[in-house]
Amino acid sequence: MASLGMGVRVAGVESTELSVTGESVQQLYSDYIQNRFLINRRYQRKLVWAVEEKQKLIDSVVKRLPIPLILLAESQHEGMARLEVIDGLQRLNALFSFIENEFPVDGKYFDLETLADTKYAKDHGSLTQSEPVWDRSACRDLTNYQLPVSTYRSASESSVDEVFRRINSSGRHLSLQEIRQAGSTVEIAGLVRRLSAAVRGDASLTDYVSLQDMPKISITNRELDYGIFDAEIFWVKHGILSRDAVRESRDEELVLDLLLDLVIRPLAPSGSEYRNAAYGDERGSSTTSASAIRSRLLTIGQGEIERRFMETLDLIEETLDVAGAPYSSWTVTQQNPRGVPRHFHALFVAVAQLLHDDQQKVKSKESFAAALKGFWDKDLSVPGGGNWGSDRKSSLIEAVKGYLRSHFEPTQNEHELRLQEHALQFESTLRMSLTEEALFELKQGFCRINAASEFDKGSFEKILKIASAMANTRAEAKGVIFIGVADDATDAAAIERFSGVQSHRIADFHITGTQHELDAMGKSIDEHFRWLIDAIKNSKLEPRFANSLASTLSPFRYRDYVLWKMEPAALNSPVMYDGKFFIRNGPNTDEVTGAGLIEMVRRFPS
Repeated sequence: MASLGMGVRVAGVESTELSVTGESVQQLYSDYIQNRFLINRRYQRKLVWAVEEKQKLIDSVVKRLPIPLILLAESQHEGMARLEVIDGLQRLNALFSFIENEFPVDGKYFDLETLADTKYAKDHGSLTQSEPVWDRSACRDLTNYQLPVSTYRSASESSVDEVFRRINSSGRHLSLQEIRQAGSTVEIAGLVRRLSAAVRGDASLTDYVSLQDMPKISITNRELDYGIFDAEIFWVKHGILSRDAVRESRDEELVLDLLLDLVIRPLAPSGSEYRNAAYGDERGSSTTSASAIRSRLLTIGQGEIERRFMETLDLIEETLDVAGAPYSSWTVTQQNPRGVPRHFHALFVAVAQLLHDDQQKVKSKESFAAALKGFWDKDLSVPGGGNWGSDRKSSLIEAVKGYLRSHFEPTQNEHELRLQEHALQFESTLRMSLTEEALFELKQGFCRINAASEFDKGSFEKILKIASAMANTRAEAKGVIFIGVADDATDAAAIERFSGVQSHRIADFHITGTQHELDAMGKSIDEHFRWLIDAIKNSKLEPRFANSLASTLSPFRYRDYVLWKMEPAALNSPVMYDGKFFIRNGPNTDEVTGAGLIEMVRRFPS
């Protein structure tokens, strides 16, 4: 198919060149394995197609039916030319995952011998042929199928955002919340995006994720070897929202409503008009306008609001773990027509106010769980859909607080608060390592597994060298190093054998903590913290970076484990360790020499 080039103007932004071509599935797959496709998670947040939907797309290709246009934008990312997927994420993933044998169509799998790329992967063990196999000629026809592809060249971020909003708002492919969220730059949108992804478990360290990595954080309706099983997402697991509601981003709408009630005082009404206003719709309420929210966030701090949200949700989830039952059946024991999202909303805001406005803490999760049993069978009026007026909402939340207050008590223990890392935030950050290997590192501890009383100086120096390499990744890079997490079941088993510590598993990670090492060394957390600060500052790191890194060291508790976190951040120029420069290539740390030094310096334009 011939290429068509044209200039377009979008919403008053600069002119961009648009080319429309026919691209074969084979050519697109070649771009895919070369890691050219990039996903911007400011608007493309989830992979949500079920296997059945993917099979329907393959069936359409087989029957030579037209497939909607794929819309891309040329961009540069980390020094490489990429194709940002504006529209067509689900379709591209369906095609490529079928080619790689992740699911069958009509009970048969794509023949990996059809393409040179898949044959190579099969021969080298990165792909495995499933049986039975499609006819080779049918596979060849599929890979020769031409898809219409439009590519924006010289497109700015704002024009890409606007195009995405327009093509989805006109065709209503997206929910109202997804349209609000798509490319929005207001502060509340960033909070909604980060917190929603943390709760679902599909968070990523940066806004940009390779299409190859997206399946690792996809939402699936089957327990596959990758991705997030939708039945295990907090909202679905506890009967607060349905699977379909999460797929349509109703969870983000609920998170938005909860955040507005953490930020705005007095409480504002809840409803579409107020949500729209929060995203800058000037026709909406001034009470929840973007400017009003911005002012409150500046006063309280985005980080503080994020902390309050996570702490509240953690307490509710840990209490339900004690109850051993999902939220919906535990809190409502009688037939009840009232909306579960609304009464969860009321409970959440009431608990948040007790924790943060009233400076209370729960006396016991066991007694709190008992208090929540059949809670919504009480004579509490919870409205259904539509707008929720501020007066009715406020009176309900005050009533909920009245019922729960006896299960809380004042807290002023700053030491314990400093050690408290929010469980959801930690789990979310840990999962980010699936898509950002270069900026994550996990270590099982400070000591050798078979000698918990002896600090392993060589291993710690290796951690510091890795930190310097993370800081050299690119300008504004920020890495994460967790100590107390084994990424290998063998190490976790060895720690249990030598120290008696049973690990807690999250995905393929094993939480072992470092308390057994502190006990063996005869140190308190504070003593070890001060010692580590001195060790970092007196290490082989150059002083300016050593001081920066030391300021990020923090111990924290997750469940009953004591862990440690460092967040190495790029400075305005590359940093050295022991007089040498290092860089991260995936999970590996390599010394940079020769021409590589020039390339590294170019990553720091200032």
